Amino acid sequence: MDGVNFLSAAKNFFREDTGDVVGVYFDGETIFLARLTDTFEATEIAADGEDFAHLAEKISDVCNGRGWQTQSVGFCLRERDAVTYRSEISNVPEKDFPALVESWSRAQAGNDAVSSFAKVDGELWMETLPRSTVDEICAAFRKVNLNLTALSVMPADLLTKKTPLERALFIADVAANKTSPNLIRQRGTSLDAKKLSAAVVVIFFVAAIVTASMTFDDWFAAAHELDAANGTLTELRDDINLKKFFDEDVDALRRLNNLTADNATTTFNVLINFGKVASGDVHLTSLRVDENSAEVDGLATNADTVKSCLARVKSSVTQAARLENSSARDDGEIAFAIRADFIND
Repeated sequence: MDGVNFLSAAKNFFREDTGDVVGVYFDGETIFLARLTDTFEATEIAADGEDFAHLAEKISDVCNGRGWQTQSVGFCLRERDAVTYRSEISNVPEKDFPALVESWSRAQAGNDAVSSFAKVDGELWMETLPRSTVDEICAAFRKVNLNLTALSVMPADLLTKKTPLERALFIADVAANKTSPNLIRQRGTSLDAKKLSAAVVVIFFVAAIVTASMTFDDWFAAAHELDAANGTLTELRDDINLKKFFDEDVDALRRLNNLTADNATTTFNVLINFGKVASGDVHLTSLRVDENSAEVDGLATNADTVKSCLARVKSSVTQAARLENSSARDDGEIAFAIRADFIND
């Protein structure tokens, strides 16, 4: 495999699995599903409620019951669930569309909102939702292990022209082809946080094993030198001054050997213990270790998860651990940094 193919394969691995693409439309009473395969498959099922957690669970049951192996889902909202607007765009340059939509979205749903747009028959069709609503919908699908990659509202003029199953196909095409309109970030730039977190942990383990192996090799080499020095010392026992000189060197070498072995064991144990801290709700992004302390950066789903991670660090690594900083990102996750001081234990 050449370098280009290797990089492409690695990039595809760390992207979220696409699998089969399923489009879903809910009309208030019935859930309509369409799967994009070589042979078109569609089905429908009655819903007992309208909350997103219930709808996501129903969709998951249908996919599992029909044997659809998919984690890529597009969900088409009804127009009543979001704010939409159509505008003439004859005098608006296309390069100004994003700024126009963003300004309109802030006016409708506040600064913390998401939006998307598409050209429909010479008009600019815009849609917006509060970010909290998008997060709620994504969390509902994620809870039942469905990967929601597209979320949209169909233009009103198209709603009257399409059947419910055609609306499901509409959002499936959006998810499969990464086209607009889509209230969720584009698929091409979306990486699987769980895979990245697992890769970081694996890299830490591999680095720890390699470092420990190299250190132990040095330790054994130093031990061999120590044996040789002892042999030389025996041969020179009659020379008191030389004996004293070699005794001092041997003691210094022995202290160095012990220190090297202790440092290798400490570093290895710290990396192992930090590996235990990672979980499905916490993703470690970097780790720095020296002889006195360790610092770890990561991402968490909420503030309670950060507190739980700090508690696990205190339990698994050192009681002298503290939260250095934490802040909310635009995608809703919490970025945090934890410092653990070994000298205070």
